[in-house]
Amino acid sequence: MLGAVAALVLLAASYAVFFPAAWLRTELRGAERAEATFHTGRCVVGGCRVTFPFAGERVTARLPFGTRARGHADGDTVEVRHAPGDPRRLVLAEDTGRGTVAALLAVPGGATVLTLLAAAVHVRRDRRPEGSAEAV
Repeated sequence: MLGAVAALVLLAASYAVFFPAAWLRTELRGAERAEATFHTGRCVVGGCRVTFPFAGERVTARLPFGTRARGHADGDTVEVRHAPGDPRRLVLAEDTGRGTVAALLAVPGGATVLTLLAAAVHVRRDRRPEGSAEAV
């Protein structure tokens, strides 16, 4: 029972993280472009940052969860897309394609399938065959 609760919590957490990340990439496909300076970090967990000009100032913002750096090094010039009026909501321009969004959505979908399969195996394993009841 504890395993099922833990699986459900992990499943809910994956949906809570991956869906907003995919939605942001979809939402910013046609957003404003800007040239930015890339700063290394743990990109997949949202640790990369970029610095770019916005409204006459230099703004540094974090790239979202699930960003794939694709070989960018510290100091490289990259293209980003950001929400109009909100420089903190941005993604790498090359990270807004349908493949990236599909990959982000496949993770919670795959987690759901694995959770259901594990539950089915657990239930089936715990079921006793009908003819094996012991006489007391």
